[in-house]
Amino acid sequence: MQIPQVKYLKALYGSNANLVFIGAMLFLSLVVNPAMLFFLVAGELGLFMVGQLGFVQNMLKKGFENEAKLLQQEKENQLALALPTSYQNDFQTLKTLCQEIEKRASDQHNDKTAMITVGGLVEKLDHFRFEYVQMLRAHSMLANRNYKQLQNLVEKEIKKAEQNLCTEESNQVRVAIEQNLKILRQRLSKTRQLEDLVRLIEARLQVVRNSLQLVQDELYSMTNVYGISEMVDGLLVNMELTDEFRTSYNELLAGENTSISSLDIEAGGQNNFSSGLENKPKPQANKIKY
Repeated sequence: MQIPQVKYLKALYGSNANLVFIGAMLFLSLVVNPAMLFFLVAGELGLFMVGQLGFVQNMLKKGFENEAKLLQQEKENQLALALPTSYQNDFQTLKTLCQEIEKRASDQHNDKTAMITVGGLVEKLDHFRFEYVQMLRAHSMLANRNYKQLQNLVEKEIKKAEQNLCTEESNQVRVAIEQNLKILRQRLSKTRQLEDLVRLIEARLQVVRNSLQLVQDELYSMTNVYGISEMVDGLLVNMELTDEFRTSYNELLAGENTSISSLDIEAGGQNNFSSGLENKPKPQANKIKY
């Protein structure tokens, strides 16, 4: 994680120690002698020079990274707690395996280069866990919808609107029907796209499940940290989505209501369709079995 230099200086100048120093110098300059302002300026210049030292920047960088890691873990836990129980169990199993991988890698490092590799491995595992819980969240949001029934419903509305357009004589009414047709076609396209997305997510979760099984089978046969790091790289590759679906996936995660609520507008007025959704079983996560 690259930290711009301006953040190093911002952290130094915004630290409690520096703020206390500034307050003390300003107070002394008012009460004792205005010349104390020169000490304030000298102190701030000295702090700027200290901020250029490598070991100081390394300490600050480590602090930034630890803070970012804690924030990610907090968000990760919040997402996991909001999932159905079966999804939570899957994520907990994966989290335990990640801890085993990290422990095994730490036991294997025996030189400075290996220690650096272990540090990179921990970051990869953090990223992998977060991506996995995001994928579980997306699946839980999408899997309980009957997309075939939704598509049939919208297609019927499109055919009805097309028939009305052919027989309508009023230009203003035709314009309104054409606008409605455009919206319905967009909804049909979105429904098909989300259906493909949920099937892709299910396939990816299946690949990850099998990959995790392979990782556990081979974990304790690995004799060096580099082999373990390559296995984790493979897990990350298996989580990747193509550009075709990445946009819809990111939109879904950014705001579930704006991404899928439009698909339920027509369904809300159809009793048969609504009852079909209510009777559909709740989504179940892909089980990770070891």
